[in-house]
Amino acid sequence: MLALLLALGPSVSSVAEQPTYRPTDQTGWFPFLIPDLASAATERAEVDLSFLSPEPAGAHGFLRPRGEDLVDDRGVPVRLFGVNLTDYHPLMPKDLAEPAARRLRQLGVNFVRFHYFDWAKAPAGILNDDMQTLNPEKLDQLDWLFFQLKQHGIYVDLNLHVARGLPDPPPGWGWMGKNLDLLHEPWIQSELRYARDLVSHVNPYTKLRYADDPGIAVIELNNENTALSGWHRYASLPDAFRQPLQQRWNQWLRQKHGTTEKLRQSWGGGLTGPELLRNGDLSAGKSEWTYQLGGGNGTLEVVADATAPGGRYLRWDVREPGTAFWHHQLQQADLPVRDGKSYTLTFTGRARAGGSQALDCSVMMQVEPWGVVGRGVTVELTSGGREHQVAFELANPDGRPVRLNLNCNNEAGTFDLAALSLREGTPPALQNGESLEASTVLLADATATGPKTRDYVRFLLDRELDYVGRFRRLLKDDLGAKQIVYCTQVNYGGAAGLVREATTGDAIDCHAYPSHPLRREVDGRTVWAIRNVSMTGEAFPGLTRLALNRVAGKPYFVTEFDLNPPNDFCAQEFPLLAALATYQGWSGVLDYGWYNFGTGPGTDQIKSPWQTVAHSGQIAFMPAAALLFRQGLGRPAERRVTLAVPRETALDLTAADASGWRGPAWPGVGDGAPWTVGTAMQLADGSGPVAASTAVDAPAAARLVSDTGELTFDRATPGAETLQVNAPALRFVSGSVAGRRFDLGDVRLSFGDKLHRDFAQACLVSLDSQPVGMSKRLLFTIASRVESKGAAYTADRSLCQWGEAPTMAEPVPLTLTLPNADWRAQTLDANGCVRGEVLLQGATLTTRAEDATMWYLLTRE
Repeated sequence: MLALLLALGPSVSSVAEQPTYRPTDQTGWFPFLIPDLASAATERAEVDLSFLSPEPAGAHGFLRPRGEDLVDDRGVPVRLFGVNLTDYHPLMPKDLAEPAARRLRQLGVNFVRFHYFDWAKAPAGILNDDMQTLNPEKLDQLDWLFFQLKQHGIYVDLNLHVARGLPDPPPGWGWMGKNLDLLHEPWIQSELRYARDLVSHVNPYTKLRYADDPGIAVIELNNENTALSGWHRYASLPDAFRQPLQQRWNQWLRQKHGTTEKLRQSWGGGLTGPELLRNGDLSAGKSEWTYQLGGGNGTLEVVADATAPGGRYLRWDVREPGTAFWHHQLQQADLPVRDGKSYTLTFTGRARAGGSQALDCSVMMQVEPWGVVGRGVTVELTSGGREHQVAFELANPDGRPVRLNLNCNNEAGTFDLAALSLREGTPPALQNGESLEASTVLLADATATGPKTRDYVRFLLDRELDYVGRFRRLLKDDLGAKQIVYCTQVNYGGAAGLVREATTGDAIDCHAYPSHPLRREVDGRTVWAIRNVSMTGEAFPGLTRLALNRVAGKPYFVTEFDLNPPNDFCAQEFPLLAALATYQGWSGVLDYGWYNFGTGPGTDQIKSPWQTVAHSGQIAFMPAAALLFRQGLGRPAERRVTLAVPRETALDLTAADASGWRGPAWPGVGDGAPWTVGTAMQLADGSGPVAASTAVDAPAAARLVSDTGELTFDRATPGAETLQVNAPALRFVSGSVAGRRFDLGDVRLSFGDKLHRDFAQACLVSLDSQPVGMSKRLLFTIASRVESKGAAYTADRSLCQWGEAPTMAEPVPLTLTLPNADWRAQTLDANGCVRGEVLLQGATLTTRAEDATMWYLLTRE
């Protein structure tokens, strides 16, 4: 699951809510539960894509990169389409493995990612009680499921480290060991042992080691992980973690700089000029300091304290949070600072134990648009108090009035601040007692700036490259594995992640959740809330930005993607992803996740944002999406815009952002470009500006048309956006379609005007690979809202009470007009079997509520 969540990441509100839920009026809806397990009924189905995978996975050798394609030993290109099996479900009961694998094959799947099964000891996970070694019984279940998937033509992505707890994690770092496991040697050794044990294991059903099995297409080293995320935190680690890293840091610095004196000259630093804050010593009480209280409760006062510099603290007591992150801020306005200059805030601070101890420090506009012009950092205070220094590089070319802004992120706490100062310059790079010769140069923390942070990011990247190198040597050299290997997702580590993956990966991977659920406190418990928007509307960038993370010259995977339930627009997930992936020429796409916590084989209701099973709105479009992507029913982009990213510039971008998530911008290229032209990044040598090969698509482009002419994204009217696909063997429309007519070549779609939020989508696809006008078998899929029976929502449809079985679908009123008049139309049931006949009027099919289906079969002699 996406950790950063591409800036839409999960946040926990500290304000408990007592929402009112209103049941959806499901009058006229019909039950439609597409099964996830094969049965005698699905064997008779008209919707059966088993023919796409006639042989076992790996029947023609290992998949390997050939430029940006995947090919087998015959040189035949292979595209991978599939789902994630998560939690204990890669270890499912053996009697369910064959029907689960067979059903995935029927729906068009040829790729499954084994994910998160390392999270717990047996029987929940694959580990023994020591959390280090593999449990034989659970390993046998994994072996059996893999064998069944392979026999049904389904390749596997094998994840090595996702969630396995590592010994004695430091407080506040989480049980998965993320970030640190790429740096801490005992944990690296543990991961290497686990990898050796798993990949060298002989599957008794295939008679092959996993290392030797071509049914495994990909080995993924470490899901959603980087040492470059939050790099400033390592300086505050306990000694057992910090000291070995500091020793390596000093060794790295000696190799680069030689001596302390040369290091000092290289790093420089120092404060100059007059004091820029007013009443920073608090001698005039609270004068010049403003407490912006937008909600909640708090106080600001000056408190005498003999232990404080100057004998007093500015005590900021946030007693009760508001309802937004900006509701508690401490500010000084009208700073006399200039664009392009560096400034350093110095203060002594402490925070009362038991409350929040984190302060975000920045310089921001005090007028609209209220933007940050001096990106600061989060300072972690202690109850004992100490001096902190935070440096800002001002970017305010318009000369707008700005303020110093301290933000507690709406968390309750008591903050004591004294001796506040703002001066031009950066802090001295080396403090008293820091020496290369004695290995006492400290790790960079949130206050580090300039040359030190640039060196530090390069050091951490070298540690990551060493980590990947050790695993590649184990897998490729020691074990002889021939699978595609890469470390993690390319956007992890910001622009430096591009350097890591482009340098070491056999392929490139990325994750995206265009409208990722948010964690929210409701009635004293944490629940998932949804940002209930569509990918044709407000969530548009979440899909398209995936294309901007592609790296030229290597196969590209998206191994996690979802428009999560209970989003009203969930049905958009598979077809929109497949349409973009086909146009951009990607190699593999995966839904997250088919089975997930609490939603395993045979699930008959929608009850989690992380499941696909039982959500017939998503599943119904899987066959069409699989045909589009795997058979290449759409033409790939004819042109490409390439972003040249110099290596040194990429590292500087990550160093400039202590969070470690700043990726390269695409100057002159808008978010809509991936629908009009191919896109890819190219890592270049040296330094210099990041530059696109050509300008394309202003960000506000109203109408995006692919250079093939097959894709049209109409964004002219906010709230009325649509995507239309007009390919020879496939026609598709999605978005705000109520009351509108769409002419897609020789096919016409006209939608009724009574649709929730005007949304529906429809897809007509050839089942015999022929153009629609020549085909003898067409599958027509339609959907709008899909929910469990009795589901209830808050007024903004952000919170959901899931309801009960079965899955219910809202009818979509429309007429479909085909190019010829000799068609026979039949309704299909949720198994994909013929249920009844539909009378056509000439070449026109009109849907009826009594049809009670999302699938129609159209045939002719």
